[in-house]
Amino acid sequence: MKEYIKRVGKFVVKYKFTILSLLYISLIVLVPIKFSFSIAIACLILSLFFILNLLAKIKYRLIPTIIFAFILVFNAYFAFVLKSDVSLEIMASILETHMAEAVSMVKGEVLLGAIIGIVATSALLYVAEKELKEAKISIKISAIYLAFYCFVFLPVICYKRIKWMEEEELFKEVPIRVIQDKVNMYAPVLYGNIFTILAYEEEMSMLREFSDQSNKTLPEGIVLNDTVQTPQKIYLVIGESAYRKHWSLYGYPTNTTPFVDSLYSAAPNQLSFYNGVASAPFTRNAIRMALSFASPTNMEPFYTNKTLLELARDAKYNTFWISNQGSSGIQDSYLGYIAACADKAIFTEGGYLANDDLTLIPLLKKEHNNKDRQFFVIHLVGSHNNYSDRYDAADVKAIPGNNTILNNYDRSIHHTDRVLHEIYNIMQQDSTALLFYFSDHGEIIGRGHGPWKNGIAQFDIPLITINRNTNKIDSVSAKYQEVDTAEKLINNSSTIYILAEMMGYFIPEKYTNKAVSDGKYVRHADQSYSLYSDIKEEAE
Repeated sequence: MKEYIKRVGKFVVKYKFTILSLLYISLIVLVPIKFSFSIAIACLILSLFFILNLLAKIKYRLIPTIIFAFILVFNAYFAFVLKSDVSLEIMASILETHMAEAVSMVKGEVLLGAIIGIVATSALLYVAEKELKEAKISIKISAIYLAFYCFVFLPVICYKRIKWMEEEELFKEVPIRVIQDKVNMYAPVLYGNIFTILAYEEEMSMLREFSDQSNKTLPEGIVLNDTVQTPQKIYLVIGESAYRKHWSLYGYPTNTTPFVDSLYSAAPNQLSFYNGVASAPFTRNAIRMALSFASPTNMEPFYTNKTLLELARDAKYNTFWISNQGSSGIQDSYLGYIAACADKAIFTEGGYLANDDLTLIPLLKKEHNNKDRQFFVIHLVGSHNNYSDRYDAADVKAIPGNNTILNNYDRSIHHTDRVLHEIYNIMQQDSTALLFYFSDHGEIIGRGHGPWKNGIAQFDIPLITINRNTNKIDSVSAKYQEVDTAEKLINNSSTIYILAEMMGYFIPEKYTNKAVSDGKYVRHADQSYSLYSDIKEEAE
């Protein structure tokens, strides 16, 4: 027994860094799945070990080791901080993020942590490789195992899963997307990352295929009636990361929305506000559902039916997309294709890191005129992290105190309120006008939004309307409320129906009922959907 313990001790001392590396890799794999160990997960961890052994045996291993370390740290952030794997929605958001946004999100402690993580992981892997260099596990053994794992084991278990879930037809339609879903289930680290990128490219290819607007139609029965009275101007303002329970309009004790509060008090017939629900906790999905006939339960209409901007153009509005979120990737992202539907797309220079949302106001004033029918989409940065970048001295004066996360977030809401005030002032020049505001999604303050299926704050959004001589908006919006709930919720996926009706489109009752029914659901990062009522208070 003593001899056995002595051998084990020598082995541990000799391969201590290799063992530490394996423990680190195992935690990255197991934390997001709450340590649900299985044969498939064991085979994944073993494959990552054999990759490490291959690196140990090659001559020039520094650069591939750093790349391997980067992949591990990337997954480690999601595993240890967000308790999530890297889903397609997360990867798409990263790939569609322009440089300014990326810098804004990773600066400070996050950037420092990433650098330390990559350096420390690279060093750990490098010393582990030095131990493995003399180990008796040959390159041939590692290569045979990896070949078996990649070309036999992983395909077989993925195929069995596809067959068990009866997804053969779906596989024929979007093969990489289905494979990605299964690989991410059994091998999320590295292999899942690769297939997630491939699935994203498949999505974008599908988007390009369906981007020919001449083939798009309206859902059967929805028709334009150009004899009804419609607003001369429509201002669709899309906020960002706004949690409605931090708006004083909704009862929050800090005075975060003084303009809309005062307007509601002075002229309640002009302003209405609703308990909004975000259709998804990511911008790319939430906005494409809001601006198309897609819903949390069915994304296909985004590809086959006309978007809201196309409806506006058909209704004889001049259409504008004015955005503070950058133009990067306009031809390769959902938002880019929606923006391209506008007659004119305008983006602030430098992306949203360089610009305040108030810089959109001069751009709006420049395009606004008194004679034309105009439809403006105004896309804000709003309260996206870092919150401290989303306000100025006027907001600090209104909400004094230390620069806590909570104060910074509340100041960002106050700043959005000031932007709405400026747009309202422009509306006073119009004979008839409608301002329709919703946030793309909410925010778990200090934590963010997106990868968690729970965390109600990332779904609870403000939704308000301000009308100028267009009182019809109240009766139209009311049709899309869930009357069977005390909160009378409206999902922002109903936006296209509400604004289409305001522009003169006839919406058959079956579509109104469907919008309300679909609006009871939200779509998650892994592309599944669930009832909003099933979302738990805290993110898990």
